[in-house]
Amino acid sequence: MASTDNNPDAFNPEEIEDSASPEQLSPDDQIELEKLRAERNDLYQRLARLTADFKNSQKRLEADKDQAVQFSNSSLIRAMLPIIDNFERVLAQDPAKVDSQAIFKGMQIVHDQWLAELRKQHVDEIAPKAGEGFDPNLHQAVMQQDSDQYTEPTVMQLLTKGYRHHDRVLRPALVAVSKQT
Repeated sequence: MASTDNNPDAFNPEEIEDSASPEQLSPDDQIELEKLRAERNDLYQRLARLTADFKNSQKRLEADKDQAVQFSNSSLIRAMLPIIDNFERVLAQDPAKVDSQAIFKGMQIVHDQWLAELRKQHVDEIAPKAGEGFDPNLHQAVMQQDSDQYTEPTVMQLLTKGYRHHDRVLRPALVAVSKQT
């Protein structure tokens, strides 16, 4: 039950003045007035409880949201730990005792593992091939190359892959686009 003692602006149903004094009312009206006052007080108390419950729910939801944001990447991080372990194993090799081909193969395995985990997390590569149309929603043109082969802006070369999570671009692919000569 909420108290109005701490809040000076809180409504107190006892403070409402009645327009008629009890002496002017008949006994039946006085009984009816007392019933209405009791009902009013009951409704006020119910409103106060519901208001307090609502505020508590808001605080609880805000705390839950903050916690969800704080730990939202936990599953991704947990999934990346074995990949980091494998990467560290490759780096721990003594270059004098291992040939470069073995280290390259280990790096390729870690790379493939990393991309597989990103796909599980719904992260897709944006890697346009030369000759594909330029899409400013997915690609960022960082240079132009002369070409009389294409009339529309076309990807001439992929410089850096881009990535998207579901349908949201995390980083556009950096590309060289055609420029008519």
